Order: sequence, then C-alpha cells, then structure tokens
Amino acid sequence: MEDNNVIRMDEHKKKDKVHKFSVKKILLAFVVCIILAVAVIAGTCKTKTIKLEGLSYYTEAEVRKAIAENGYINNSVAYYLKCKFAAPKILPFVDSIYVSINAPDSITIHVKEKKRAGCLQYNGKYVYFDKNGYALESYEKKYDDVPLVTGLKYNELQMQQKIDVKDKKVFSYLLELTTQIGKYHLPIDQIHIKEDGNALLISDDITVDLYNKNDIDIKIPELKGMLKKVKGKSGTIDMRYFSEDRKIAIFQPKNG
Repeated sequence: MEDNNVIRMDEHKKKDKVHKFSVKKILLAFVVCIILAVAVIAGTCKTKTIKLEGLSYYTEAEVRKAIAENGYINNSVAYYLKCKFAAPKILPFVDSIYVSINAPDSITIHVKEKKRAGCLQYNGKYVYFDKNGYALESYEKKYDDVPLVTGLKYNELQMQQKIDVKDKKVFSYLLELTTQIGKYHLPIDQIHIKEDGNALLISDDITVDLYNKNDIDIKIPELKGMLKKVKGKSGTIDMRYFSEDRKIAIFQPKNG
C-alpha cells in the first residue's frame, strides 16, 4: 500500500523546475516590455516644441540657450523625468524649473526666477546681487524695476562671491525694500545707503528719507500717494516722524 505522505523526489524536482521556469518567463517578459517602452518613447517623443512660462527678467533666448547647455535631452519624457528628479541649475537667478508634457513632441518649461535684491555699478556694468549678497550677474543693461544701490561700502567685488561688506544684514534690508517697492509699483530709481545704514529712496528729483528701518511695510505703501502729490517738484520727503499711529511725513522743497 502506497503512503500518501511520501513525496517522490522526481515530482519535487519537476515542480521546482516549473516554478523557476515561470519566474524566468515573467522576468523576461518584464524586460521585453521595458525595452519596447523605451523604444516607443525614443521613437515617438522627440521634442519639437518647447514653450516657456514664468519669465520676468530673462529673455526666452537666454533661457533656451542655458537649457541647451545644461543637460538638455531632446525627448519629452526623458527630459521630464530628468527635471523631476534632478532639475538642472540653468541661470543664476533661476530658482527652479518644472517641466510639463503637452503632447508627445511638446513640453512647457515653467521657470521660477529669484528676486534680485538690487544692483551696483561696477566697471561700467550693472552687477546684480541676491538677498544673501552674492554678486551673480554682470550686464550692461539695467532692469527698470531693480533699483540701483549706491553708498554701499565694500572691500572688493568678485562674481559668484559674496560682496564683502561690514553690515551683513544690509542685503536682507535691501531685499525688503525692493520687494515692497515692486509690490506697490513705486517709481524708485535708486536706493542710497547712508553712513548710519538707513536708506534714502530716490525718484527723479524727489528724495525719500526713511530715517530708520522701522515700519517699512507701512511706510512704502503710503509713498505711492505721496509721490503723486509732489510729482514734478524737487525736494525731500522726511519720514522721521512716521509710524503706524502717526502717519506724518514732511515735504521739504529744494531751495532754488
């Protein structure tokens, strides 16, 4: 009488062989699918159209050139994946880029630019710096809404290096000023840093003396109406007595 609990070695080997064969087939099918998918993507997703969005200062030509020089892949899916996991640094004042696929041969590159804290005149060019005080770009052109900063004392200026100033907080102060100026679209041409570290804002023939660093977020919005009232005149708007409780500013016309 045959014992049902006895396992024949030849049957065990046969089952194990079938199991291993099934795993190999699955793995092989998976690899084949991957190869086919890559082949299809490579053949049908070559990028013909690139749209750009989010540009404020850089031109399309500048961004397209920078993209081409920084690891661009002429395939919509491949470049999307590349930027998804390791977005390239393309320009000094580009904070990040994000790629979306419109069609197999068309993508949109969404650009997020960093705010320029201001610019300095140096060797006949405009040097733009960020909120941390790093001199990142040097151009002959001047952006209209980036104020020229004067009166800033520094030992030396080297590109891609932090501007060597005594007061390290001056750059965050400048960024706060330029952000507020831009927010309220004030026609400020120049920010002059005085010896005491406080700022004068210059708009044509009008100088605004902020007097101190207090209440910047309150002073700047009020300036829009003040500058309209004194348009065409020359003189100084003195804000030394200005506060949230007492919104007092004194206009001192220029003599002569």
